[in-house]
Amino acid sequence: MARKMVNNYYKSFIITLFVLLQGCANNTSVTIEDIDIDIPDRWQTTILDSKQLTGNWWSMFNDPKLEEFIGAIEENSPNLKTIINNRKIALQNAKINGSGVFPTLNPSLNSSKSEQNLSGFGFGEFFSNMNGGQDSSGETSSNNEVITFDSESYGLSLNLQWEIDVWGRLLNARRAAFKEYESLDYELSYLAFSTIVRSTQTYFQAIEASEQLIIAEESYASLVRIRDLVQDRFKRGIKSSLDFRLAETSVSTAKIVIEDRKNQLHSLNRNLEIMSGDYPAGILISNHILPDTIPEISAGIPADIITRRPDIKALVLRVEAAGLNLSQAKRNLLPGLTLNGSVGTSAKKLEDIFNEDNSVWSLSTGVVSPLFNGGKLKSAVKIQKIVVENAKQELIQGLLLAFSEIETILYLEESIKVKLDAIRNAVNQSESAYLLSTERYDKGVTTLESVLNSQRQYNDIRSRYLSLKRQRIENRLSLLLAIGGIYES
Repeated sequence: MARKMVNNYYKSFIITLFVLLQGCANNTSVTIEDIDIDIPDRWQTTILDSKQLTGNWWSMFNDPKLEEFIGAIEENSPNLKTIINNRKIALQNAKINGSGVFPTLNPSLNSSKSEQNLSGFGFGEFFSNMNGGQDSSGETSSNNEVITFDSESYGLSLNLQWEIDVWGRLLNARRAAFKEYESLDYELSYLAFSTIVRSTQTYFQAIEASEQLIIAEESYASLVRIRDLVQDRFKRGIKSSLDFRLAETSVSTAKIVIEDRKNQLHSLNRNLEIMSGDYPAGILISNHILPDTIPEISAGIPADIITRRPDIKALVLRVEAAGLNLSQAKRNLLPGLTLNGSVGTSAKKLEDIFNEDNSVWSLSTGVVSPLFNGGKLKSAVKIQKIVVENAKQELIQGLLLAFSEIETILYLEESIKVKLDAIRNAVNQSESAYLLSTERYDKGVTTLESVLNSQRQYNDIRSRYLSLKRQRIENRLSLLLAIGGIYES
């Protein structure tokens, strides 16, 4: 009997599953072409011709320290670990939000024990009269006896609850949940890539700070030499106290600049060490030089490469998820079919619950249709239509911002190239001017102010040259980030 009951149960299960698989479900795949925006064939600003970039872009810098730093970030960075954990959370949330399409099976074990009397049912006096109002000794009892009885039962069952997805409503909800997860996954992937790129930019800021410190120390040393020269001549009465005081002021100012550069370098080093999960000792970078080579970008990159960016893909998936949620909202207006069932045993003794002769089962279906709910479901449909439209507008906005970002970076790269060509000449000319003014001062032809001004100008231009080199590197890294990573034609 038990086997027959179980067979009937599974037959019902299979039939219901077949109905589920026949349910309706929408395919709401979205492409960039579906969005009302034109993508140009090429960028307004040209990309310098160079070979395509493949492999790890950071290897182009030929900096073992940088490769070690990025490896430490990938392995130990608290930010990246948080991103990984958030991705795991997003996946579990998608599973939770999409679980409604599956049946719920819950095993249960229950027991009950009760004691009841017949007086509550009006039978107490009747049974008392049947006994003749006598007690067990045969004498008449003056008090009516209350007749009681005990009951005890145990049960073991497997309970089924399932909303049969006839219209594909729950399936759309599940697909929407996983579309939203994919969208978040792309966003987190782009955030992880961005974290590494931004950390690399900070790395080169620290290298620039290290070189700026070297310039400040060299400037201090040259000013000390000038001060000592002026002091010697002042003591011999050749130069006035004004020259000596000007030289001494310049030396003291140079000390302040050195301390400022040290503080900047230590601060950047601590930030780098925190990024890589190390103790912020402030000693990561010292005596490093900015590279002359930067990651190369193919000149043939098409403008529609923007569509492969993870954050743009995330916006596309968000549109698809919104469309699936709209389909679900529309299907909420349709009737729903539910299936409830259980199979198990029921016995008066605990040891009998595994006895097949005590088997019990039940199976029931129900249809629920929305009749009146104050317009709640129709309003939900209208809201989801607006959500779909907003998602499309966010995608358009994201595309336009991405285009603007890349065009700005490409334009800035050309500008930086012009500046670098000019400042290299300025470095050479200012150095010559400084040496010439020093020589003329030694001969008594020019004033100390001319020497100090030319020395200050020379060091300022060297400092700006380092900043432009670092900006060129940062701009190229920003371009890599903006096009979503390396490109292979």
